[in-house]
Amino acid sequence: MKSDAAEATTTVVFQDIEVTARKGRLWRVEAAGRVASAEFLDQALERVLPRLSPEELDRLLIKLLMAASTERP
Repeated sequence: MKSDAAEATTTVVFQDIEVTARKGRLWRVEAAGRVASAEFLDQALERVLPRLSPEELDRLLIKLLMAASTERP
């Protein structure tokens, strides 16, 4: 069993919504009271926030990836 410490977790605020992405075997995204998992982060974001435009999803994806890259040692 994998420990929680092995999973990378990143939280950002996008359009006043707190979005948390966790990378384990799959990406797990929590936002606006919804949760979705997918092999790729963009797929999980589309499932949990289906009303965002493609441009907004791209901005959120970039924001999450940038935050994740600055959090790692």
